Amino acid sequence: MNRRWIAMLGAVGVLGLVIGVAIIDRYHVGVFHDDAMYVILARSIATGQGFRYLNLPGAPVASHFPPGYPAVLSLLWRVAPEFPANLIAFKALNAVCLAISAVLVAQLARERLESERWGLAAGIVTTISVPLLVLVTMVLSEPLFLVTLVTSLILAERLVSGATSLRLAISIGLLAGITTLVRTHGIALIPAIALPLLVRRRWVDVATFVAGAFVMLVPWQLWTSTHAGVLPSPIAGNYGSYLSWWMRGFHAMGPSMITETLRRTVTDSLAMLAALFAPVRGTLSHTISLIALGLGFSIGAISLRRRAPVTLLFLAGYAVLVLLWPFPPSRFVWGMWPLLLFVLFAAGQAVSARSVTMPTFLRIVSAVALLWVGVGYAAYEQRAARGRWWASISRAADGRVSPAIAWTLAHTAPMDIVASDDEGAVFLYTGRRAVPVASFTTAHYLSERSAIVEANEGLVPLLSTYPLRAVLVGSPRTFDAAQYLATRPVPLLALRDQFAGGAAFTVLTR
Repeated sequence: MNRRWIAMLGAVGVLGLVIGVAIIDRYHVGVFHDDAMYVILARSIATGQGFRYLNLPGAPVASHFPPGYPAVLSLLWRVAPEFPANLIAFKALNAVCLAISAVLVAQLARERLESERWGLAAGIVTTISVPLLVLVTMVLSEPLFLVTLVTSLILAERLVSGATSLRLAISIGLLAGITTLVRTHGIALIPAIALPLLVRRRWVDVATFVAGAFVMLVPWQLWTSTHAGVLPSPIAGNYGSYLSWWMRGFHAMGPSMITETLRRTVTDSLAMLAALFAPVRGTLSHTISLIALGLGFSIGAISLRRRAPVTLLFLAGYAVLVLLWPFPPSRFVWGMWPLLLFVLFAAGQAVSARSVTMPTFLRIVSAVALLWVGVGYAAYEQRAARGRWWASISRAADGRVSPAIAWTLAHTAPMDIVASDDEGAVFLYTGRRAVPVASFTTAHYLSERSAIVEANEGLVPLLSTYPLRAVLVGSPRTFDAAQYLATRPVPLLALRDQFAGGAAFTVLTR
């Protein structure tokens, strides 16, 4: 690696760190639900209580979120144990991860595209990509996931394209396992790395790599299977294992769950991509943008099929998982956003390179298509910078979370148990044990549920399971469910207060 390229990587890293630090905010943790859960689990590990949901009555063992990110946060917790002051340290970690990710993406592009210019461009774009910055501003696992993911891809591409190395193979296996322990979707790395090695008949490398991955993953799988079924059914969907949640949905809906999920996730994904890459708004512009993106991704994939087979296979496997998962796909896509842009950069290089054989008409059409999406994405980034969109989720949700915390402190006792749409934040800032308002199932994403169904399948079982003192709601869906229970002939709840972003109900019977 020459000094010039090292200097470029250093500049990319500094830019990423500056941007990451500049967008650190002081909004409450818990605005995205998962961010509060990561902090709760980190506190549990750091204070010697094990891997437990401290917010739930009885502090049951955790099996929903993989332990990688909470374990890293727990190290920072030991250094900065005062909450919420230590949130700055947690968010600073994400800033560091952004800087490292930008350097790694630049290196991946430089090696696979064999171009310092394209590598530098990929690194710089990573540092300013608002979809990624949205996640960097919150205490979420995606920034760390991107670091371990891209490191795995760089090393795996070297292994696949180079000579046999048992030490490298087992290191990649361990790293792939770590990546999966940060975010479960990282499991797509294992077949993505193993398949090219199998095609090349590198049996020893495959066995060594898989062994390394299993060393990291088997303990977690044993942990989740050992502690399956320990949670009360009303909160099993919110806090149980991912696989159990998906299987319960499939058991309830049958094969139609898969078709309904694909209908929703494909539609939502296309709408998101069209909004981010269209130069102007409107159905025609969005349609053109999707066609242009399809062409760009196709050319990029063809260009990378031999130079970056692991990366392409990972993206394909990851996409399958996202599309089959009955949940809004945006967060999953944003978490590996730089890799999608990398494929488009590969397309740009192929179209602009005279050494690449391509019909003149296709080259012109492809160049226009890439220009279209490039202008569209630049316009999106400009709008996002003006509106500080990286803080939009936290800014909007903080207006709901803050009043709920204040009400809980003012109207409940330390030993009370409350139900809340933001139970993680309520626990962290008030110390009250808190459970979710609704039982989370696949139906929440796939179908509209009436207030009666929401109440009877969500709130009523919770009221039967826990001695709740109050119910705090922060969405129209949960408010309507609570209001139904407050207005039926034999009410279970009573509306106590309404505040910005939500309302508080007290429990009449238990």
